Parts: sequence; C-alpha cells; structure tokens
Amino acid sequence: MLYLVILHGVIAHLAGLWLGPFLSLFPLSLLWALLSFSLFLTWLEQRGSLSRWGGIFIFAMVMIGIGQAHWAAVSKIENPFQKTFETEQPVILQGVIVAPVRQTPDGVILLVEAKQIKVQGKPQLIQGRIRLTWREPDATLIYGNHVRLTARIREPFGTLNPGGFHYGNYLKRKGIHAVATVYGPQAIQIQNSHKVAMWDTLFGLIDRWRQAIHQAATARLSNPALGLYLGMIIGEQSFINQETRDAFMASGTVHILSISGSHLGLLAFVVFAIVKWSVRRLPAFWFERVSLYLTATQISVFVTLPLVSFYMLLAGAEMATVRSWIMIVVCCLGIWLGRERNIVTALAVAALLMVVPYPEAIHDISFQLSYLSVAAIGMVLLARKTEDSDVVGLQVTGTSKTLSWRTRLWENSKLAWLMTLAVSLTTLPLVAFYFHQIPWLGLFTNMIIVPLVGILVIPVGLMAAVGVLLSGTQTLPLGFVNQWIFDAFAKIVVGLSWVPGAEWHVASPNIASIVVFWCVLAGLLLFRHRQIVRWGSLTILVGILVWWTWSPRTNWEPGLLRVTFLDVGQGDATFMELPDGQTILIDGGPAYGRLDMGRAVIGPYLWNRGIHRIDHVVATHPQWDHVGGLPWVLQTFEIGEYWSNGVSRSKAFYKRLQAAVRRAQLDEQVIGAGSDIIETGPCSLSVLSPIAREDPLMLVSTKDISGTDLNNQSLVTRLVCGPHSLLFTADAEQNALEFLQHKPQGHSANVVKVPHHGAKSSLHQGWVNQIVAQAIVVSVGSHNRYGHPAPDVLVAYEKRGLPMYRTDHDGAIIVEATLDSPGMHIFTAKQQELVPAPLNPDIWKYEWANWQRLWN
Repeated sequence: MLYLVILHGVIAHLAGLWLGPFLSLFPLSLLWALLSFSLFLTWLEQRGSLSRWGGIFIFAMVMIGIGQAHWAAVSKIENPFQKTFETEQPVILQGVIVAPVRQTPDGVILLVEAKQIKVQGKPQLIQGRIRLTWREPDATLIYGNHVRLTARIREPFGTLNPGGFHYGNYLKRKGIHAVATVYGPQAIQIQNSHKVAMWDTLFGLIDRWRQAIHQAATARLSNPALGLYLGMIIGEQSFINQETRDAFMASGTVHILSISGSHLGLLAFVVFAIVKWSVRRLPAFWFERVSLYLTATQISVFVTLPLVSFYMLLAGAEMATVRSWIMIVVCCLGIWLGRERNIVTALAVAALLMVVPYPEAIHDISFQLSYLSVAAIGMVLLARKTEDSDVVGLQVTGTSKTLSWRTRLWENSKLAWLMTLAVSLTTLPLVAFYFHQIPWLGLFTNMIIVPLVGILVIPVGLMAAVGVLLSGTQTLPLGFVNQWIFDAFAKIVVGLSWVPGAEWHVASPNIASIVVFWCVLAGLLLFRHRQIVRWGSLTILVGILVWWTWSPRTNWEPGLLRVTFLDVGQGDATFMELPDGQTILIDGGPAYGRLDMGRAVIGPYLWNRGIHRIDHVVATHPQWDHVGGLPWVLQTFEIGEYWSNGVSRSKAFYKRLQAAVRRAQLDEQVIGAGSDIIETGPCSLSVLSPIAREDPLMLVSTKDISGTDLNNQSLVTRLVCGPHSLLFTADAEQNALEFLQHKPQGHSANVVKVPHHGAKSSLHQGWVNQIVAQAIVVSVGSHNRYGHPAPDVLVAYEKRGLPMYRTDHDGAIIVEATLDSPGMHIFTAKQQELVPAPLNPDIWKYEWANWQRLWN
C-alpha cells in the first residue's frame, strides 16, 4: 500500500540522517553496513515481501539522508567569526534579533543574526548567529529589533569530560556560531530600521505579549507558582527553582515543565473534546443547520487549531514546540479528512518536513523523545485495531448494543494507561542515556499529573494570560487562583518525588543495548500472541532493565589507581579511585545558578562508572569555585567522611554547604599539616599545608580575611600509592608555597597540580625551580575573566620543560597506574574525541582508533 511505502521511506531517510555524521568517522564500516542493507533488501525482494521499486526507493532514501546530514556537518566546520576569536579583542557588532527574547532572573538572552562587525576600526560584512546574554538590562528588546553593541565574541565552549555533555557543541549543532555577554545599562543600543519584514512585525508583537504576561505574573505570583507559570505558559524555564525541577525529574514528570508535545497535545485534546461535546448538545434545529456545512468533528478541528497555534506562538515558537505543533496540525488535518487510520504515516511525513531544513534535529533529545512517544502511541493504537474484542468507548462489534458509561470509562482508562506505559518504556532508554535516571515512578504519576495539567493547570494559566492581553492590566487576572493552583501542583509533585527510590540514578546505557531493547519491545508488541515470543521478549526486557538499574562499577579492577582532574570550568574537582576500591573527591567545582558542576559534571561521571558512594570528600577551602558543587554531591551520594580546613564564611554558597553537611549527617573533620586523610592500605593521602588549627576560624564577613589569606589556608595534599605520587596544591599562594618549599615532599611528585589555576599570585619561582615531576596539570576554565593561567606562570613552567596538561584545552585529565609497575599513563578527554578518517591508505588505522575511542 502507498502509505506503507511512504512510511518506510521516511523511516529510511531518518536512519540515513542519523548515520550521516558518522560517514567521515567510520567510512569503511558505514560502506559495509550499506552493502549488507542492500543485500537484505534484495533478499526481501526475492521472497516477495518487497517490490523492486520499493527496495530501490528505501535504499535511495537512506543514501539521501546520509548525504544531507554529511553535507550539513561539513558546511558547519568553517565559523564566520573564526578570525574574531583569534584576536580576543572587543568588537562593535550590528545585527538583528531573530528569536523571541528570553528573560532570566538577572537579564535577557538574545539570538542575534550578525550583519556587520568592526574589528580594530575596520568594518566588515558578516553573517552568523550569536547567543548574546545581557546582564542588568535597562531597555526592552523584542524580536526584529536591530541592535548595536560592543563585546568580546567567543566560540561556544563548555566542559569536556568522559561521557559528559558539552554545551559548546550543543550550541553549534543548533546553528549558533558565537557567544557573548554584555553588562549594565546602555550596553545594547536599538537602531532604527527602514525595512521591517511582516514576519518580524508579527513576532515582535507576540514578544510584547509575552513580556506583558511576564511582568503581570512577576507582579502577582511568587515561587514556586511563578516559576511554573512562566515555564508552562510562556516557556521561560529560568525561573523554575532547582528543587522544583528535581522533584519533577524524580517523579518522572519533568516533561511537563517544557512546552512541547505534552502541553500542546493536552490543550488540543481538551479543546477538541469540549467543542465536540458542546456542538452535539446544540438544539436539534441549530445542529441540523450546522451539519449541512461542517460536522461536529470538523468544527472541533476548526476551533482547536487557532488556539493551539496561539499557545505555540506565546511559548516562543521554540523548535520543540513548533515540531509538536506540526504534528498536531497533521493529526487535525487527518481527522478533518477522515483519514485517522493513516495518522502514523502522516506524522512520519511531519517528521520528514522538520528534518529536511534542519537535518541536525535528528540528534536533538526533544525530537527523539517526541517522535518515539508518537511511535509508541501509534503502535499501541495499531495493535488495538487488530484485536477482535470490542471497540473501546464506541460500540460492540457486530451488534447495536452500546457500552455503559462505566465500561467506556474503564476501557478508555485502561487504554490511556497502556499508552502511558508504552511511551514510558519506549523513551526510558533515552531518559537513562541523557539524564542518568530510570523514571519508573512516571508510569503511575503521569496518570495523575497529565490529566491535571491538561484539564486544570494550563487552561487556567492561559485564561489569565489572555486576560492580561485583553485588559492591558499590569497584574495577572485570577492571580490568587493561579497562585493556589500552581503551588498545589508543585506540592503534589514534590510529595510524589519523596517515594523511596523515586530518584534512581544509573549509568548511560550503551547504544547496542538500547537498540536491542527497542527491537525486543517492538517484537513483543507485534508478536504478543505467540507465547514463546511473549515470554522470551519479557525475559530479555527484564534482564536489560535489571542490568541498567543495577549499573555495577565498571572499568576498574583491584590494584588500579585512577586519578581524574575533571573539567569543571574555572574551578577544581579531582576524583580518585584507589587500588583497594576506596574513592576520594577533592573539591566540587563551582555552581552558577542553574549550572551546578556537581550535578552537571561530577554526578554523570560517577554514575557512568557505577559509583554511588564516595568514601572521602575533601573541601580544600571555602571559595565558591572549589566547593560550590559540593552541596549537591553530599545530598546525592553516600558519603563516608567529610574533611575541611576549618575556615567558615558568611557567604550564601558556604551556608548551603554547611546545610548539606548537616542533612547528610556528617561530622566535619578539621585537619591541617601532619594529618592523614588515609593512612591504611596501599595508599596514603597526607596534608602538607596549612598548619593545623585547634578551633575553626569564624568569619563574619569577607573583610575579616583577604582572598590571599583564604588561598594560603587551603588544604595541600599529597597522594602516595606504591611507587606513584600526586601533589594537589589547591589555591596555595606564595606564603603557602614558601612553606612547602622547605618540606621534603612539598615540591616532588609524579604529577603536580599547578596552584590556583595558574594565577600570577601563586607564582613562586623558588618552588617552581625545585619541582620534581613527570607532568603538571592546570585546572582552569576557558575564557575565564581572571586571565588564568597568567603568561608569566606559563613561561616559568615551560622553562622547566615539564609536559603540561590544561583542562581548558584538553578537557578532563586522567592518570592511571598499577601498584606493580612504576609507569603512569596520562590521557585526556580531548584525545578520546572521534577524529575524521582521511582518505588515504591509512584510513583503516584512523577508523580503528575511532572504534577504540568509542568503546572506551
């Protein structure tokens, strides 16, 4: 049938798009896979399961997808701002805002299409997109505004860790070429434009609506209701506090927070059902007159589409929202034309329409989750149609007997739960892969939360938003009602998240196990009537789920020492796995509002290694870039002992740390020079500095002690494991380094961490000259505002001729050694990145190296 051919073609094209970026990385393997696939299609043709032209069409769609994705990847290699990055000087930029303005608690986020830049007084035309952050703005900006500003433009950057998320690469995949930040009043100037496109006018008007709703909500609501309202009604996620977001994640309902298929689909369903019910209950005369032109179903579609479109625009028309809107439009058109049976094919065509202009969307998590959910629902409905039982909620097959309302309610509820189960199981591997969590509680909580959101929360929130636009009021209509509803909604989710075991963190499943899981799940649904297939599939699925849930410790064996200097940006975090199995974390990196390095870097790294307990956590000193991420770590992992230098501060980040220590029921152990954190087993971790204090030094304000004194009080430690040693210097400055210079072990180790991220204040030439080491490590963030590492520091260490590793260049740095061997192996996350294989006789060597990197 034609619709099946189209469906298979779309699936083949999507598969090609997914494979396309790997063409330059695994060319020979991909060629072998295509050859095998062509032989498989030929076998299907010989069996009569596929026509010759059908096979050619499917293979052609795969090849087109590969070519399209490969071309898109190659075309993005050259960055129009590359020369600007190299100068690292402020430039004058002129451009136009090409996306809805995003408000944050401390500013706005803009997407600017650059038109001209002026570098060192020389203007030049340019075309590229910049993600621009404006802190403390003093003007209102909207879509379509032409702007002028002065800023340092930088290449998108992020942290690079094994198996971790790289924010810079994520922005590049979204077509963003550069990032910049400006501060304070008049940092951005609005310019007059003689040509204003109709599209800019429309979205500019919608941006004004969104800002009016934002101001009205801010004036009337308070958190958590404010954050939920802004996030679920106009798509501004920045105002949702982290505790609320964690509760939604633990309860398996985090998808509710972002406006995508869930919200638009719920709104469409509620509006469609209400309109259809209302039309059918019109007086007979009016119903007959209306039916001459439109059916009740068509009227429902006619009303539903404009309302859903309005909601999509109000939410900022993000890619995920537009994608969901397209799916709903296609579904509504199918219902209008009476083609409900071909909805799955229509949705596949909608997916094709989304990826043709944006082939990189196939690798986007929201795209994958959206269409996997739709595929799961389609498979359930398709399986339902093949049953010989009664048609749910309509009429008993072959008779005129109508089911009772109780039976209809039961059958429809059962179907809803089956669809929830199918969606949860189908998307579970991706949730585990991206978010390191098994959302098992969502199988039950979504049955409560989803109807609550669709029937009550979103409709009431939208009514208040429309009230703002119609009345022009500066406070939110129905403010008390919205405050109560959204607060109650948050309390319900928080209560559900307290179910024991709700937040179950796991390692990211490997791709092979995910593919096997999906294949077995599809086989179970298609061949569920065969008892052997049903029980065999269930056994395999349960086995895979148990393995994922267990997530045992991997890639470690007794006798192996592994020390990882994690890339946490401008900060420090070092994780040690000792030969006897003990684990140590020294510092936890910074926490920037929504970006907590404990949550974003340390947690995923440990979960991927199957580690759920840290035996020792060491806070070297109370500075934000060292202990900002520790509160989350202490709350999430099982902790053995907590160590510090005894210095306390009145800063908010330190109060959060102290509260986390109390909640974890840990005793803060204060140590100093001469103490051992570990003194038994094959390894010892000793404190070299500062001199031990009997009582903690209580600081009321930062005026009581300088930053230099805080740094000199940081814990300097030295790890010795058999023939191997590592020196961790924290933020020691010249006074502390002078003290270390006169200690036998204060300047010698196989690997030495450069103090204070390479700051000039920590350059002690005498100590540097005495270093005895095989390599040195600098933990530092890309484009940091302090200028670390300082040029003079780099020169001093380069003169020693020691190999230098930097987290801003190399990503995470891993040191491995065994007790029975004197050698140490040092490698970096950068070295583990896949490299394009050149078209020369050594192509197989490069490809094999990529397979090894992928395996690791």
